[in-house]
Amino acid sequence: METLHLRLMKLFVCLLLLSFFSNLYSQPVLLGRIYDQAHQQSFALYSDGMMIQDGNPMNRGLAQRDPSGMMYLRLPAANPQQKAFFLDYSRNVIEIDYVQGARVIGYSDIQPPAQPVMNYTPPQYSPNVGIQTANGFQPLPSQIVDVNNPYGNLMITNEQTAANCYNQSMGFNGALDQQKFGDCMVENMAGKKENEIYKCVKNASTAEEQALCLVGTMGGANERKISQSLLKCYQQYGNDYSKYPLCLAGESSDPELQKLLSCVQQQGQYGQVNFMNTAMCYGAGKLNLNTEAQIVVQCAVTSGGQPYVFAGCAGGQLMARELDKCLTIGVGGDSGCFGKNNDIVKGLNKIGSELQNQFGPTNDIVKTWNASVHDIQYGPGQNHEAVKIIRNVGNELGKAGNNIGKEIKKVLPRIKW
Repeated sequence: METLHLRLMKLFVCLLLLSFFSNLYSQPVLLGRIYDQAHQQSFALYSDGMMIQDGNPMNRGLAQRDPSGMMYLRLPAANPQQKAFFLDYSRNVIEIDYVQGARVIGYSDIQPPAQPVMNYTPPQYSPNVGIQTANGFQPLPSQIVDVNNPYGNLMITNEQTAANCYNQSMGFNGALDQQKFGDCMVENMAGKKENEIYKCVKNASTAEEQALCLVGTMGGANERKISQSLLKCYQQYGNDYSKYPLCLAGESSDPELQKLLSCVQQQGQYGQVNFMNTAMCYGAGKLNLNTEAQIVVQCAVTSGGQPYVFAGCAGGQLMARELDKCLTIGVGGDSGCFGKNNDIVKGLNKIGSELQNQFGPTNDIVKTWNASVHDIQYGPGQNHEAVKIIRNVGNELGKAGNNIGKEIKKVLPRIKW
């Protein structure tokens, strides 16, 4: 029978051998060499990403995947935002300078993997499904349209809010600053997300800026982050995508960023850069593209940042008429906008009358509708639950060919088909 001492010795030897072979197996493996011919130096690249200069082992650093996805590896550099080095998918060593651009400075004997390829396919649009805007009928990608929920959110405010916007927009000379008044009204009539969409369009100077801003607004935290990174690059280098690896050299690798960049870049080759194309390419499921959002986006894009055009499109047919009264008559009273003869409230009340005629005054739908209209007229504004209730009733009853359906179509913004 083995003694305890002998068994312990065997166990110790086994553990020692296991540790030795584990360390041996986990040692970084030499992948090959990178030759910088412009600076007469070469580097060994190991499987853990470490690059060590031949003949100068103190000069070392980590290579990482290129965050832009346009190159294979981002190589160590002293100031990668000014001058960065890369290994491309053809084994070329590339130097990118923020002034001079890109040039080949060497080669490598390392075999990169196959380059990821994303082929942009323009989405399918239905010529009969879309939004009626001031610039005409704007079709929507067929894949995202929900024909069972065609109505969006009503945009409305009360007389006191309209009066405050009016007074704040009056100049020292007694003249109304119409742009300031319109922006104030949009801010108070539209919800937070709608205002962000409007500001994206208003502040963008190109289709690329607009598309990237809207992706950040319509997506989650990661979409906001990567869109901001790409907007920074666009503001630096515009459509010179060869410099984007330099711009993104300080970022961490993110497949979503690479996909969004590729979507915008490839659209540019077709001359088709816009948000809807970008959304379908990037992945509409990652963005909040419900019916309300689709209406607001198309109305914002076609408005060019003009508040009255935007509100008249996104707020329903009667909104344009009501805002026109603000500019020609004034606010409140018997004749002014959002006063006693508010066209939008009159339209909502007419729907209520039609509902009562069909269902009776004690019906729950009729009671809910009338209470919601009262809340919208006198309540806190765009974030009120009444806005959602009116939209939902519109989706339930607005598709009918009766008088209720006809009146709902006059008041609520909707996708048409």
